[in-house]
Amino acid sequence: MKKLGLVLTVMVALAGVAYASSLAIPWFVDNALPGAGWPPAAKNTTLIYLKNNTDDVLVAEITYYSAEGVNLGPEYPANTFAIDPKASVAFRPVATDPIGTLPGGTLLGLEGAAGIAIPDRPVDVDPKSNGSATISWTGGPTDLQGMLATTSMALSYAHLLPPGT
Repeated sequence: MKKLGLVLTVMVALAGVAYASSLAIPWFVDNALPGAGWPPAAKNTTLIYLKNNTDDVLVAEITYYSAEGVNLGPEYPANTFAIDPKASVAFRPVATDPIGTLPGGTLLGLEGAAGIAIPDRPVDVDPKSNGSATISWTGGPTDLQGMLATTSMALSYAHLLPPGT
């Protein structure tokens, strides 16, 4: 009977434990001006795409790092954002680049409202437009998936985002 009581206690304790997951953004460069287009006429544009695979709003945190591994922030709660159920979002990690239309119908910008809501890499601590990042959330490792795409006039590449730590 004591063994059964111990097993039930452990099961209840484990059932209440939340687990955290993350995605790593190993490297990005995002130094093109807002509104520069895809591909930009000069420099590099990076877009990070995230997909919420759950039926609930997913709240996540993003932390940016310099090339040397220094935590650049932003600090909680300024580093949080939400993705609607089953929704996808794209954002530039450094530039704020809202979608809009110029006179004459020319499309401008690469980020929708959900992308604008994701915090950018702080440039007040380190003024560079590159680095790495980790996106973390409470939930399973398959709740969120993502990819990174970078383009310039000379080259373009994209890759899936690996699980982080």
